Amino acid sequence: MSTIVSRTLPRRALTAALAALGLLCAGAPHLAAAAPPSGKAAGLPASKAAGVPSGKAARGGGAPIGKAAHTAGAPRSAAAPAEAPLDLALPVERVTLKNGMRVVLSPDESSPTVAVAVTYDAGSRDEPSGRSGVARLVMDSMARSSRSLPAGEPQRLVAGRGGELHAEADVDRTTFTAALPANELALALWIEADRMRAPAPSAEGFEAQRRGALERRGAVLGAAHGQGAIRLRELVFQGYWPHEHPALGAADDLAGAELSWARDFHAAHYGPNRAVLAIAGGFDAGAAMALVHEYFDGIPAVSAAPFKDVPFPEQTSQRTGVVRDSAARAPSILYGWAVPPSEHPDHHALAVAASLLGRGESSRLEALLVGNKAVARSVRVAIDGHRGPDLFSIDVRLAEDARVGDVEKLIEGEIRALATAGPSQAELTRARRLLQSAFVAGLADASARARALGEHELLFGDAAHLNGELARYFAVTREDVQRVARDHLGPTRRTIVETYPPGLPGASSPPRASAGAPRPKGGARAAAPEQDAEVAAPGKGAEKAAPGKGAGKAAPNKRADKAGPGKAAPGKGADKAAPGKAAPGKAAPGKGAGKAAPGERPAKAHGGASRPAPDPAPTKPAKPTKK
Repeated sequence: MSTIVSRTLPRRALTAALAALGLLCAGAPHLAAAAPPSGKAAGLPASKAAGVPSGKAARGGGAPIGKAAHTAGAPRSAAAPAEAPLDLALPVERVTLKNGMRVVLSPDESSPTVAVAVTYDAGSRDEPSGRSGVARLVMDSMARSSRSLPAGEPQRLVAGRGGELHAEADVDRTTFTAALPANELALALWIEADRMRAPAPSAEGFEAQRRGALERRGAVLGAAHGQGAIRLRELVFQGYWPHEHPALGAADDLAGAELSWARDFHAAHYGPNRAVLAIAGGFDAGAAMALVHEYFDGIPAVSAAPFKDVPFPEQTSQRTGVVRDSAARAPSILYGWAVPPSEHPDHHALAVAASLLGRGESSRLEALLVGNKAVARSVRVAIDGHRGPDLFSIDVRLAEDARVGDVEKLIEGEIRALATAGPSQAELTRARRLLQSAFVAGLADASARARALGEHELLFGDAAHLNGELARYFAVTREDVQRVARDHLGPTRRTIVETYPPGLPGASSPPRASAGAPRPKGGARAAAPEQDAEVAAPGKGAEKAAPGKGAGKAAPNKRADKAGPGKAAPGKGADKAAPGKAAPGKAAPGKGAGKAAPGERPAKAHGGASRPAPDPAPTKPAKPTKK
């Protein structure tokens, strides 16, 4: 059941969550990088920090979490609503090392845990044509081992100290997160530095990762509705390689993958000057910076050129696709639109529109399709939050007796109503409050805060940008929502992928194009240049129509320096590895819609990794080398 949350509830929920974090244990020192740190007390006073004296660094937030603070960068206009958002004031200290690595510190003295997130400016968009999937292969290898630790040893070592590791490869970033008791910061930093230095995997390790990637790809495509999500991205981003190809890799590319591909990709993208190191939780800033300098100063920068964008062609007519899915028991419908990048002024209004359409039981589409008409089992509306052209998507899983054409008319009617009349003030208030609740809950644990701060530093150039997110949501007006629905979610810019189970009556030939879609002259569906009748090889880009067009007024080729990690859009190109347990507090409550809270990590539609086989019992780490 949907919940309307008061401004005091997120504050209390966050305070309670912070108080409950982590495990307590006794002291742990830092050691030379030649061996993993032991579990003894570090004993580094803040006064000896070699870069940032405790409490003296540049601050982006300034006040403890939950205290009132007016946030820089929050738009406040005459049209802004009277209701104010909860003020977010995460403390932020920022430092750049000589090798180019950016460091973000967000200390919380009350937290018994600490989290380290290293976010690299590398993802599937950086993969050359013919080498799709290599970003995920490199991530898997780095997650499982490092220069000094063999496969599985990082997980055993961290688990033995009461912590967890997590890794994620996305379209435009790769993130490694370690969450540990607060006295184990040295171990987390040592592991991240060790794998940043490490070369690509051995031939044996790479072959194991390659086989695993092929198996994972088969599992995703074999799962119910998995093919449709990939096909949607292929059609929405048709002609734009960085987002068009699946992050899990094409079958032919994975089958022919070579160790040299992984070595080249690692060497080009995983140096300190391509990374942001974020630390959140219970630690002293001065002592933390001393450890950062000790472990990371000696790692040389890499000389790779930054990502070079390519033109994104404008879409001028509807595209459609049909998938026959032997694992599906009922049809599903996926809608997708290429929308402006995350830095664009319209992005927050689109996130609010997604919330109005699909967040919670009283949202427009869920109330209509699941509650009133009972023609759908579930509705998910989402916006990815990536640099470059982004994806706004609607995923509807139909009831077994529902007719696809009838449901599409209902969906399109709600989008038209939003574009012509806009939301009511009550709807807008509810959408803001639900976004706020999910946002704050998604920052409740140190791992989520570290990831979010690192991503905002990477994508916006300032981690403190995170503190202004709620104000930006609350500045969205009824007129803003109406305008973005009209400008970006129109029928000529949409893509529809319909998935049918085998043997469904009427599914032997392509179903109708969606109501309201423009028809080609002559009325023949097969002649439409931006429609395809059927998917013969899902996920491989087969039977593509002429290069499509894309983001329209979205300032498509402008690299956005921001992405709020959102709830998963269908087909979103992020793939997770879980080389231990996932970092705690990963998912924020609530049904998935809109640009969700940092820490509310996507439920990946086409690349979720299976967990590695359980490792043997932890072994005693090597004795530390005394300094």
